[in-house]
This record gives sequence, C-alpha cells and structure tokens, in this order.
Amino acid sequence: MALNKKKLLLLGIGFLTSFISLNFLKRKFSLNPKLPPVDDNTVLLIQYKYSPFCLKVSKVMDYKGIPYKTLNLLPLVNKNFIKNISGQELLPVIKHKGNIIYDSTEIAKYLDNIYPEPSIYIKDNEDLNNEVLLLEDWADEIFEPLFGKLALMYLLEHPEFINEIEDYNLDIDFIDKNKDKLAPFIVKSMLKNQNTKLEDKTNIKIKARECLSLVKTKIKNKNFLVGDRLTIADITLASHLSVAKKVPYIAEDDNYQEIFKWQENIFNLTKRKYAIVNN
Repeated sequence: MALNKKKLLLLGIGFLTSFISLNFLKRKFSLNPKLPPVDDNTVLLIQYKYSPFCLKVSKVMDYKGIPYKTLNLLPLVNKNFIKNISGQELLPVIKHKGNIIYDSTEIAKYLDNIYPEPSIYIKDNEDLNNEVLLLEDWADEIFEPLFGKLALMYLLEHPEFINEIEDYNLDIDFIDKNKDKLAPFIVKSMLKNQNTKLEDKTNIKIKARECLSLVKTKIKNKNFLVGDRLTIADITLASHLSVAKKVPYIAEDDNYQEIFKWQENIFNLTKRKYAIVNN
C-alpha cells in the first residue's frame, strides 16, 4: 500500500511539473503569436528553429535570394496555432501573397515556380529530374528519421549533453536550469510517438551507416548528387546531414568526414545572396 502511495505521489509530482512547465511556456510564448507583416515580395517562413525540414526551405530561399522573414514556434505549445493557419500541425509553413503552403517538398516546388532562377530542378532532362525527386524523397522519408531517432536516443542516454547546448535555452529559468532532468521525459515521449525504443538503437545505427555509405557512393568524385549543378536533392540531404553531424555516434567516426565536407560545400553554395529580412 505504501509503495502505491509513493508511486501516486511521484506521478502527481511529474504531472504537476509538466503542468507548470507548459504554463511557463504558454506565458513566455503566446499560443497565438502575431504574424509579422510582410509585403508581396517577402515570404514569411513559419518554422521550428531546429528542424532540418525548415532549414531545407530557408536554404532554398537563401540560394534563390528570396527576401523572407521567420517566425519561430515551439512544438506542442503552438500546435493549434499552426493548424488554424494551415489546416495541419506540421512545420515548415510559408505565407506568400496570401497563399499558405506547407510541407517542405511542396514549398520548394512553389518557390521554384514563383522564383524560377536559379532552378533547383533539372527541368530539361526528365530522367535526371526524376532522380532528383527520388533522392529528395529518400532523404526526407528514410534518411532524416533514422538520424532524428539516434539524436533522441543519445539525449536519452546522455541528458547532461543538453546543458552544453546554449541554443536550446528558452530563457525560462525553471526549464533552462533543469533541462537535463526534463529532457529524458520529453525524449521518451517523442520516441514513443515514433514507435521506437532504446533497444532499437543498434539496428537503427546499422541502417544509418548503410545510408551514409550510400551517400559516400553517390558523391564520390562528384560535386552534386545528380547532374552537374545544385538541385533540391543536394539542399535536402545537406540539411538533414545537420542532424547526423550532431549525433556523436556518427560525428565521431572519421569515415564520414568526406560527407560532412560535401555538406559544407553545398552550404557554401547556398549562402545568403541578399540580407535576410529580420522579424
């Protein structure tokens, strides 16, 4: 009986902590943030700051020199806000001339139609362009989820690591001072939502290394994945490599430095052409 009471007490404390944390977030970050004004020549990118899919969209706009503003949101806290804007709960979302577009692949297509030069597709060669689209889809649907899960697993095993990442601070004392204690609960929940357990780590690492080996083969003696110029396939993979590069299971392996050098070169090609319009 005493044990049950103790469990109930711990459960109550955990619930109270989560409730307090969420309310801190609600006060710090409005559930209905105000959309910054943009003119017809400027794109509004609504994003999660650390999402590689949002990075993908910003790199497309950087490469094309498209003026844009960003609105940074938080997962969970602003979920309903995103749904009210776009009819779904995922980011990135862009707003442009009254149009609301979501999904990084669809956004890239939209931006290339509105700002066709330089194109991120190979429109004069259907076979090569199909390869570009297949690699973009592979990077989004196969490559990124593996490394996203590995990143979460590493945080679960090394919660102290999150204290070393100043960029993850929310400027909320209660949360920022207890990140290493709160992180395991949040990470476990995220892994559960992906039907993934820590016991799956070995198998996921094997699959992740197979993906990286495939990338090494694709870029061997080449500057780009397809053809002789940069495409959305390069931008997508380089963006998702940002996650892989942060996972010590992978980043500490010298076998993959060639890939990260390739990523650096792609990012050099997508450097901002014009000053970003800050919000």
